[in-house]
Amino acid sequence: MKYIMESLPDRGRASWHLGAIWALSQFQDEELFLGVYPDNYFTDQPALEATKTFREKLVEVTNIIKSRNEKLKLPYWYLSPDRIPNSVAI
Repeated sequence: MKYIMESLPDRGRASWHLGAIWALSQFQDEELFLGVYPDNYFTDQPALEATKTFREKLVEVTNIIKSRNEKLKLPYWYLSPDRIPNSVAI
């Protein structure tokens, strides 16, 4: 037990890390989520069809996760496509 306690960070360092993780895990006010492209980056037909298919698959996965979470006491949302940011901005 002594070895474990000595290997843990002190309170100040642990608090700093917890604060940093909390700040980096928050969503922005105008967050865009996976599959949402506000600008017309894709204009050719094959790309538009691929984007549409991708969004449909994301909806399927989201619905599967939602149905599984209905049976859980503590839902698990972390890999749900409707909660994954489209990009990372740190």
